[in-house]
This record gives sequence, C-alpha cells and structure tokens, in this order.
Amino acid sequence: MERYLRRLGRDVWRSVEEGPHVPVLTLIQTDGAATRLGGGQPTMSRPTKDDLDKMETDVVAFYEILCGVAPDNFDIIINCKSAKEIWDVLKNLYEGSEQVQDKKLTTALNDFNNFKAHAGESLEDAFKRFNLVVTKLSNVGTIRSNHETTLQFLNGLGRH
Repeated sequence: MERYLRRLGRDVWRSVEEGPHVPVLTLIQTDGAATRLGGGQPTMSRPTKDDLDKMETDVVAFYEILCGVAPDNFDIIINCKSAKEIWDVLKNLYEGSEQVQDKKLTTALNDFNNFKAHAGESLEDAFKRFNLVVTKLSNVGTIRSNHETTLQFLNGLGRH
C-alpha cells in the first residue's frame, strides 16, 4: 500500500506520514470606513491555492487508503478522520507496537540462526520450511545475502 500511495504522488504520501495539511489563516482587519459604518468585523484570510491543493491531496490519500482496506477491518478505522490516522491504526494492527516488532525480529533471527533440518525430513520439505524462515526475516525488514542464506541452509542440513 505504501508503494501505491507514493506512486500517487509525493504529497499523497506526505499526507499519510505527516497528517492533514492545516492552512495558516490570519486575521484581517477591514478598513476604517467600514468600521465606522458598523461593518468592520475582522475576518479570516482565505486559504491559498497551495493550501487548497494540499487539502485536496489529503482527501485523495484518505479515500485511497479507505478503499484499500479489507471489509473485515473497516469497523476498526470507521472513526478515523485522516489518512495518517487510518495508516497508524492499520500499521499497529498488522505490525504491532515497537515491542511486538522487536519480538518478531528476535524470533525471526533466532529461527534463521538455529535452523536445522528434522531427522527424516526430505530436502524439499526442509527447503520449504527454511524459505518460510527467510520470508519471515524479510517481513521484519532484515534481508540476508544469497550467499549467507545458502550457507545457513546447508549448515542446517547437517550430516544426514
């Protein structure tokens, strides 16, 4: 989803990472003549074209994420007000907190480093199981070189 949103544009991804754009509006005093006639109420400046463009991009980001959410998760994000808020909720749902992510990383590294083929396990089954370990490692953001992966697999086969 991140790649898709980035492909839609830099500002779409900005909206997801930083939250919605909030234009800076200033208080404008009306001229003295209007004040003397009783119509001199201060007003707020209008958003600039850049502000309006960024606010429109925020809407695009919000609806693109909303449309990409599985129906099962829709109830979880229904009250979110921005793309960033939806993203944060989904990220926590799928990736977990930092503590959960650390535990997943530690588990994946341990599984990789301690891989051993089971007695009587076919080479194909051992390779499938090892491939899952490498995929789990990749999913937590750790990529091993082909050389290192191959050596770890071969060492895990032992002397059968």
